[in-house]
Amino acid sequence: MPVKLEKGDRRLLTWAALIFASLIVALSLLSSGEPDSGIPSSYSARPSGAKAAYLLLQDLGYKVERWEQRPTDLPAEAGGTVLVIAKPSRSPSREEKEALQLYLTRGGKILFTGRAADFYLPYANTEVESMPDPLPRDFQPQLLTSLTRGGAISLSPNAYWKDCSTRCLVHYSDERSGSARPIVVSYQVGKGQVIWWAATAPLNNTGISNSGNMELLLNSLGDAANHRVFWDEYFHGSQRTAGSYLSEKPILFGLAQGVLAALALLLTYSRRNGPIYPADSPSRLSPLEFVETLGGLYRRAHATRAALEVPYARYRALAGRQLGLRTDVPAAELARGIRIRLGDKDDSLQDLLGRVETALYDPELQEATALELVQQLNLQACRLQLISFEQQEIVPHANRVPGAHSRTN
Repeated sequence: MPVKLEKGDRRLLTWAALIFASLIVALSLLSSGEPDSGIPSSYSARPSGAKAAYLLLQDLGYKVERWEQRPTDLPAEAGGTVLVIAKPSRSPSREEKEALQLYLTRGGKILFTGRAADFYLPYANTEVESMPDPLPRDFQPQLLTSLTRGGAISLSPNAYWKDCSTRCLVHYSDERSGSARPIVVSYQVGKGQVIWWAATAPLNNTGISNSGNMELLLNSLGDAANHRVFWDEYFHGSQRTAGSYLSEKPILFGLAQGVLAALALLLTYSRRNGPIYPADSPSRLSPLEFVETLGGLYRRAHATRAALEVPYARYRALAGRQLGLRTDVPAAELARGIRIRLGDKDDSLQDLLGRVETALYDPELQEATALELVQQLNLQACRLQLISFEQQEIVPHANRVPGAHSRTN
């Protein structure tokens, strides 16, 4: 038997479907329009990535692998190995820089690209190009060397090697300013060798197909039979903490979807299984409401004397019951009985009772006068304990009556 959904459940499912559809569309748009990071990672197929070069080396028979460990883990037998550090995105520690130098002295080769060579390599001395050309240009070989056998290369330098002494060999240079500024150099460090490029274009996915760039990469690495290539990903941030991934867009949107699903589950569960509370409506039996209603009736009927007569009769009834007297005794006798039997030393009671009886026969009795007399009667009743203090409409008493509100504080 098919389950029939209630109207509220159908509305909830409709809204949930609309929200999830919107999230899927937003994710697809954001993913397709994500900007290029600019990192020449061997994992990246974007224009600045280096996945094409990495796969090319595999096809050509190179023993190439991604290096995601620290430089301190590089093999001690470094001869015949090449470490490619392409435009690193994080700075090395002192220990890591020393490990790179030790790797070179043991016979390793480092191919480094970009402007940050001074932070990684021994004897490196570069200067940054503040305004690199937006488009690559062709550069002719400076000398006939093992690196320049492919002829001209195409790149846009973002740094230059300065003060190149006899230690380094210049393979390509930029001669636009009248003085040759090196853009591809090499030099020895112990048994090893450093090769530095002024840009990553010869190995990224966009520039590797340009004239001479692929040949420069292969000539820098050496022949495939005698060299093992480590493509560094450690300085691209591959060794990251779990918390650092939380800032990535896919993780953020995934968490947002999880939170949304949790909220939807919580709402649907709470509708069925949450506690049920009655509607909060004020009690119509509130003493204050009764007093306000009675006062309104007196006011509309202009029954000021009746408003005084009722509490006065109540006062006489309470006093007569306390003293054992009739309710129709004269006011003077009632006051004298209270003074004698209850030991009351306040002489104002007789005067108050006389004022009340005079007011009851006054056709022009004002509301203010009647209110003042009622208040005095109430105070006398409390003082003589004709009405217990707990029975008055004060805060403790009102709080014990559902829906009641006190008249005095």
